[in-house]
Amino acid sequence: MPDRSKRLLEAAGMLLILALTAVVLYVLLLYPGDISAQQTENRKIFGATYMTMNNPYYHVLDSQLRAEIEARGDVLLTRDAAMDQMRQNQEVRDLIEEGAQAIFLTPVEWDTVREGLEAANRAGVPVIVVDAPVQDAELVACSVLSDNYQAGILCAEHLVSQRDSAKIILLEHITARSGAERVQGFVDTIQGHDGFSVLASGESDGQIENAMPVMEELLRQNLEADTVMSLNDPSAFGALAAIQGAGLSGRFLVYSVDGSPEGKALVQDGLLTATCAQFPTRIAKEAAAQGYLALEGGCCQKEVIVPVELVTAENVSHYGTDGWQ
Repeated sequence: MPDRSKRLLEAAGMLLILALTAVVLYVLLLYPGDISAQQTENRKIFGATYMTMNNPYYHVLDSQLRAEIEARGDVLLTRDAAMDQMRQNQEVRDLIEEGAQAIFLTPVEWDTVREGLEAANRAGVPVIVVDAPVQDAELVACSVLSDNYQAGILCAEHLVSQRDSAKIILLEHITARSGAERVQGFVDTIQGHDGFSVLASGESDGQIENAMPVMEELLRQNLEADTVMSLNDPSAFGALAAIQGAGLSGRFLVYSVDGSPEGKALVQDGLLTATCAQFPTRIAKEAAAQGYLALEGGCCQKEVIVPVELVTAENVSHYGTDGWQ
C-alpha cells in the first residue's frame, strides 16, 4: 500500500509538471501576442528638443521630465538643438519619424520655430512648449513657462530699493522670447524712476562664453556703468568675469534670472546681487502632466505660468546652494 501511494504521488507530481510546462509553452509559442512585445507597444514615446544643453538648467529640466515619464513606463527621446533653429526644426521631424507621440520643445528662436511646429501639426503630434514661448502659440497644445516678465520686475524693484540711481548695461538674448520678457520687465519697471537709465545693451545668447567678451567691450564704451541686468545666470557669470577683470567689482550690482546653484552661491558670497529663481522641477512636472493630457484628449489650458522668486543675500539660506529649486 505504501508503495502504491508513493507511485500515485509521483504520477500526480509528474502530471502537474507536464501541465505547467504546457501552459508555459502555450504562452510562449501559441498565445496570440508576445507579452513583452505588448508591454513595449503600450509604451508612450515622447520627444524633447531644447535650445541648448550647454546650460545646466536644461539638464535639470530634462532629468525631471524623464523621471516623470519613465515612472509611468514610458520613453523620452532627448535632442539638443545647439542654438540652431534649422537643426531644431529637423529634430522635430526626426522625432516624429522615431515614433514620438508628443514633443516637448524649448525654441531656439521664438518665430522661426514655426517650421518645426507646422511639421508636428501636420503629423498630428502635439507640442508642449517648455520654458520659452513661441510666436505661433496656436500651433501648440500648451506652453509651460516661468513668469519671465515678473522676473525682470523683481530684479528692478530690488535695484530701486538699493540705490538712488544706476547706469545700467543689459545682457540680452533677443531671439529667445523668455529672455526678452525678463529684460522688458526690468526696463519697464525702472522707467519713471529718476536717475535710473540704460546706457547700452549687448547680445549674449545666454552663454557665458559670449557674455564675457561682450561685457568687456561694453565696459570700455561705458565707463560710468555700475549695474548689469543679465537675462540668465550664465550671462551674469560672463559679466562678473569681465567686471572682475576690469577691477570694478566694488562698483557693480549684478542681477540675473535662474536661481542656479552656482548663482545662489555667488549671491551668498556677495558677488551677484540677486538671481530670480526659476523652478525647473515644477516646470517639468507640469509639462509632463500636460503632455499626457494632450494624448488623452487635449490640454485643459493653453498656458501654464510658474511663479518666480527673487533670491538675495537676505534669503539665500532659505533656498540653499546645493541644487535647484
